[in-house]
Amino acid sequence: MAETRIEIPPASPASASVRIIAIAVLFGCIYYASSVVITLTCSILITAVLEPGVKVMERLRVPRWLASLIMVLLMLAAAYVVIYVIYARAQAFLDELPRLVAKLKQLTAHLQVTARNIRQSTQTIIPPSSDANLPTVRLQQESPWMQFALRGIGSVYAFAVTVMFIPFLVFFMLTSKNQLWAASLNLFSIQRRQQAEDVIDAIARMLRRFVVGNFLVGLISAGIITPIFAMVHLQYALLMGPLAAFLSLIPYIGVALGILPPLLIALLQFDAMGPFLVIGGTVAVVHFLAVNVLTPKLVGHRVNLNALSVTIAMMFWGWLWGGIGLALAVPITAAIKVVCDNVEALKPYGAWMGEG
Repeated sequence: MAETRIEIPPASPASASVRIIAIAVLFGCIYYASSVVITLTCSILITAVLEPGVKVMERLRVPRWLASLIMVLLMLAAAYVVIYVIYARAQAFLDELPRLVAKLKQLTAHLQVTARNIRQSTQTIIPPSSDANLPTVRLQQESPWMQFALRGIGSVYAFAVTVMFIPFLVFFMLTSKNQLWAASLNLFSIQRRQQAEDVIDAIARMLRRFVVGNFLVGLISAGIITPIFAMVHLQYALLMGPLAAFLSLIPYIGVALGILPPLLIALLQFDAMGPFLVIGGTVAVVHFLAVNVLTPKLVGHRVNLNALSVTIAMMFWGWLWGGIGLALAVPITAAIKVVCDNVEALKPYGAWMGEG
């Protein structure tokens, strides 16, 4: 019996060119309309978290628009309480910044003197080059860290406007959820609507689990770190503890980011090495426990990304959107993987991004 083979015709060069152009246009829109895309992404994340509360109130015969309004107001109230609690301590910390900058300048000057002494001691072995006496021109940019943090937004004013739009977008998304759901499914053919519904539902569950789970991990980590900071009498322990806990949630670079702020405060207080070791060791140990114990329990394996894909995602979204891109890199990439896992033609890419 002759063997039957089904050959799939290769994609034509014209269709491949159209796909490349479409991808280029997509990335161009993501880059140049970054403030809009970031606002929509944050609103979708918040909407996914608040949706279960709206459903509970709907079961209690509360109209959906009223339930959505209540959830948005509760979110704003929680944000106000957090800002109110940390405002006084944050203001005191900002008042201490000039002294911290002076201390860092003093430390930098000491290191420069040490480096100069080493260079002078090596001049007897390595003669100085002929252009050693040429003047040096230094170009400094203002607030490089602020520029990195606001790269995707553009300015503090744009960031404020973005934050103001998010509650309204969340309210409209919650209120019009059924209409948006039906309209989104109508974009697909009848044969693909069930598949599209499964993909959208899986993304919503994943985002909800990711945000709520990481928030709980941050709270538990802050509950461990903050008392230890208070025991070593670190100033602003109630501010530095949660800050270190939530910064340490960022993959790979979270430990360094979490340790840095309390160590800078400790630099103003302590001369002995003991408090520095306690602060650094506490953040590192709690981060290790959070990654290996808390995150698998509370976040689960819905964000099934391997280390390489997470690293590439953080590099790409961090380069594209700065600090905001680092925070959104994992959920965006996990959502892309959900799409790949549920589309037959894209399953190899989803398997490549997964943990196996």
